[in-house]
Amino acid sequence: MDTRRRILVMALCVALPASAVDTVKVGVVEGLSGPPAITDFGESYLQGLKLALKDYAEHGGKPKIELIVYDDEANPQRAVSLVQRLIQSDNVSIVVGTVSSGNVMAFAPILQRAGVPLIAGPSIATNITTDFINQKPSFIFRCSMVEKFQIEAMLDWGVKNFKKLGLIHSTTGYGSFAAKSIAEGVKQRGSGLAAVEAAAPGVNDLTPQMLKMRDAGVDLVLDFHESFELVFRPMAALDYHPVVAGNWGLSSLKVEQVVGDKALEGTVMGQALDLAAPAAKAFDARMRKEYGKDYRWPVVAALGYDAGQIVAAAVSKAQSADPKALRDAIENVDGIKAITATPAHPFSPGDHECLKQKDVFLGVWKNGQVVRLEPKR
Repeated sequence: MDTRRRILVMALCVALPASAVDTVKVGVVEGLSGPPAITDFGESYLQGLKLALKDYAEHGGKPKIELIVYDDEANPQRAVSLVQRLIQSDNVSIVVGTVSSGNVMAFAPILQRAGVPLIAGPSIATNITTDFINQKPSFIFRCSMVEKFQIEAMLDWGVKNFKKLGLIHSTTGYGSFAAKSIAEGVKQRGSGLAAVEAAAPGVNDLTPQMLKMRDAGVDLVLDFHESFELVFRPMAALDYHPVVAGNWGLSSLKVEQVVGDKALEGTVMGQALDLAAPAAKAFDARMRKEYGKDYRWPVVAALGYDAGQIVAAAVSKAQSADPKALRDAIENVDGIKAITATPAHPFSPGDHECLKQKDVFLGVWKNGQVVRLEPKR
C-alpha cells in the first residue's frame, strides 16, 4: 500500500466511530410451545415485536437489526440455557422475553452480571425490574403489564361493587404470588375473601372449586389460574353465574373462541390497550391483515410492538452493538408513539417499567370485544 492510500485509510478509520456497526443482534426467548396459554402469550408478543422491526427496516432504519429467536418451552432450565447461548455463542446485544415470570427471574441475574440489557415481556411478576433497579446501572427493563398494577385496580373496583369475593388460583409460583398479593390487598381495603381455592396447572376441571364458590355465595370470582377458561365450563351445570375478573389473559381471543361471547360477557381483566382509541383500532386492523387467524391477542401484541419500537429507537440512537451503550439508549429513549399506554419516554434511572399504575385500567368483554370498563354512576 503506498503512502497516499495508507493515509486515506487511516483518515477513514478516524472519521468513523469505533462503535459503528452494520447489524445489531437481538435475542428473543419466548414460550412458543407447551401449554396453550403460554403459547398464546409468546406468539402474540413476538408478532408485535416482529411488526415493529419490520417497520424499522422498511423506513431504512440503521444499523440493521437481526432477530435470533428461541423457544424456551416454558421451562426455566431451558430458558437459562438459551440466554447463555445468546450471550456466549450468538453475541447478542439485547435480549427480549419471556412469558413465564419464573423463567425471567431465573435468567435476569445472568444478563445483569453480563451487562446485556433485557426487555422483559410479556412476563408480569411485580419484582422483575425492582429487584435490580438499585444496581447502578440496572440492565433489566420491561415492556408489559405489571401484576401489582392490575391487582390494585381490580380490588379497588371489586371490593366497592361486590358483596363476596372468591379467589381461584394455580399452585405455580405465579399463582401463589398473585394469591398472596390479592389476600393482602383485600385485607388492606377492610374486606376479606369468602372462599379461596387452589388448583394445579395441569387440571382440566374446576367444578369442585366453582361449587365451593357457589356455596360460599361468591358473586365475584377472581380468576388467577393460567388456564383462564376453566372457571367458565362448570357454570351452566352448577346454575352459577358470578362475574369473573382476573389476569389480563382473559382478554385473549383464544379464550373467547373456547368459552364463547355469551359466557364471557361482563368478564373483567387488567388492560393497557383501549381498542376504542384510533391508534389501537388501526393497529388491530393491521395485525389482522398481517397475521390473519394467527393473530388473537391485541393487548399482548401491542406491547410486543411497543417493545420493538423501544429496541429500534435504542439501536438507532446508539448506532452501536455495545450492550452498555444500548442500555443507556434504552433508558433515554424518547418520542415513542406507542399503541398501548406506554409513554413517549418510557424509562428513567429509577423506573424501568414502560407502564405505570395510572396507565393500567380495567377492560370488560362487551358484545364480543374488550372495551374500557366505565365506573358505575
